[in-house]
Amino acid sequence: MSNYFTFRFQETNEHRQSLVVFCHSDFEVSSLTKVIKEDVDENLIPQRVYLMGYDLTSTVKEELTSDSFFVDEIDSWIGTFADKVSFLTVTSAGLIKEFDSNENFSFSSQLLTTGAGSIFESRKGLITSLPSYHFLKPSGDHCDKFIRASNLFASGIEVAFLAIGLLPYLKSNIKRIYVDSSSISFLVSIAIQLSKRFGEKFPVIESFESYSVFNKPYSFHEDDDSLVVISATTSGGLAHKLTQEHTFKPSNIITLFYSRIKERQEAIFDISGAVGKITSVAPSSCKLCEDGSKLIKIEGEQFIPETPKHELLVIKKTDFNEGRQKFFKAFATKNLLKFNTAPCDNWDREHFFVDVKKLLELEPDAELDAFRNYLVKKVNKHFSKDISKVICLDDDDAKSLADEIVKIAQAPAEYVVCYNDVTDDDFKGRSSVMVVASAITSGRKLLATARKLRGIDPSATITYLVGFSKLPTIDAFEQLRKDLCLGGHELIPLKTCCLPRLSEKALTPWDTEREKLSVFGDVEDPLSDDTGKLPPLLKDRLCELNEFSSQDELFLKSPTGSNLSLRGTFAFWAGLDLETSESSQADVYWTIQSIVHDLRIENDKGLATTYHSTLLSPVCFDRFNDGVIQACLLRAAKPTELNYAVDEDFSRQITDIIISVIKNSGNPQGEGCLEFLLAIWSGRLKVQDKHLEEILALKDTVVLEDVKFILNRISK
Repeated sequence: MSNYFTFRFQETNEHRQSLVVFCHSDFEVSSLTKVIKEDVDENLIPQRVYLMGYDLTSTVKEELTSDSFFVDEIDSWIGTFADKVSFLTVTSAGLIKEFDSNENFSFSSQLLTTGAGSIFESRKGLITSLPSYHFLKPSGDHCDKFIRASNLFASGIEVAFLAIGLLPYLKSNIKRIYVDSSSISFLVSIAIQLSKRFGEKFPVIESFESYSVFNKPYSFHEDDDSLVVISATTSGGLAHKLTQEHTFKPSNIITLFYSRIKERQEAIFDISGAVGKITSVAPSSCKLCEDGSKLIKIEGEQFIPETPKHELLVIKKTDFNEGRQKFFKAFATKNLLKFNTAPCDNWDREHFFVDVKKLLELEPDAELDAFRNYLVKKVNKHFSKDISKVICLDDDDAKSLADEIVKIAQAPAEYVVCYNDVTDDDFKGRSSVMVVASAITSGRKLLATARKLRGIDPSATITYLVGFSKLPTIDAFEQLRKDLCLGGHELIPLKTCCLPRLSEKALTPWDTEREKLSVFGDVEDPLSDDTGKLPPLLKDRLCELNEFSSQDELFLKSPTGSNLSLRGTFAFWAGLDLETSESSQADVYWTIQSIVHDLRIENDKGLATTYHSTLLSPVCFDRFNDGVIQACLLRAAKPTELNYAVDEDFSRQITDIIISVIKNSGNPQGEGCLEFLLAIWSGRLKVQDKHLEEILALKDTVVLEDVKFILNRISK
């Protein structure tokens, strides 16, 4: 605990900053000497030293100037005492004057602003969001930064300094002071005592709890004897609303800390330099929400309970658990796990698609035999004698699975009917039914079928048999089970593979890639120093994106034109007896997506928890350096998980990897180069500006057209 508050501030036309040492007025030679020496050791020689305090007396000044030890120390560290040391006194009215002079100190405003900014930064008055979350302000706006004024009042001497700014507003007629947060009551109370204007009858201090005052009855005394003190603002919104909905004059509403205010508003400490740019928008315009950032509500006098952190997650082989290993051992490398494929012509494409029809047609092997045997067991157990209809969802895969089921049950083929071919009336009073889906992502179509079957006989059962459940979590599946199985019905999945469910409105990395490439036609831009045409690889890529006919067209090719594929062993498939040479890009993408998804839903190391932002470690791209694996990581991760700009060290690490990949773009070590550059170009991967400049500096050294093209686009 210190009796002094020190900071540096810049006087106009001076090259060096001056040192201010603020104290109540009880300067003590040995401690003061120590404080000044420590500052000089850290920040070098100041232009001047200002010793500042409330109502400094001649006695205090004389004690210091007559102390030969103190004077000699100042002379040796800074320069001649008489030239370098000045005394400033603070009056009860909040004026800063040079000692033994009636003149106000010329740089009072700069001094107060700089001192307040120093406290604001050292006490961490700004709570900054991470890409994984942002704030809902009491005003209803969404923002990426929030001022937490309560952090600033940890030191009594610092509070006494901040009180200087409030003193001019404490007129003797003030009887009551309303504060938006009880956290600033301490500061207001200290200012009242230092003002010496109220005798023994101090004004009453009462908190109205910020914006919550507009949602409940609250009786303000709205006369000239009342003062409203707002802790902080980034827009002046609260002060404006108070004048709109109450009769307070703007001059009776004071804001302590502000980065931006409205015209005619009164405010004291400008901390815009410490705050920087703040994104504060209406919910309907919030880009952070669109990017999947979580929302933290700040209400009344409640603030963030802990300081956010940045962490890195290194993916390890052990993150590919036993259940995942069994699934991929059975179904990978057989052209069953597909990407962006529609079950049939009239259905939307599925991001993750299992080709059940092909699975049932394949020649049996040990793994597929296990699947078929399990199917037989479930049919034998659940295909009851009173089932007379098997309803399949309207896709070829569900029809194939339903046909296989009636074959196993030795039931007539005409038992199988399609969902669209039946009505609610067809099943009124009917006996038990089996509903078949080849795979489910949300279960909505099963729920729609359940509604059609509400009229079946009360003693009948509905058995929902699903080939593959792809619901995001086990909890989501259990909720679906509860919804479907009311009344004693059953839901039976043959295989479960939890995968992320993509919002229908959200753009996938492939959508963003198509948007980026499709703006370039055959006409060159006359104002550009690079061609407006797509180079050959990217031009072919745009055609691929529009047609998407192969499961080996998920990613950009290497800069030399080769398809990305596993070069040798694949760590996550080790011990599974899978031939990497037979794998498709879709197989690898499914594998990486499943690992990243599992890590997200683990609370202790999830990639986007409420108060921690965990990024995919750059080490992952170094450890798994096959271009196809790097591409999978870049496309499986969310933008919040690739935002290395939040930390200089993280940004440095990923930048070094990207630079190495670009320099090796002509050989296998750089085969993922175009994927890295696309991630930067589309804004999915971010590095700090100074590191981005290093990456862009390579554009004049690369010879491969497609690499140069994207680097040029990023630079614009």
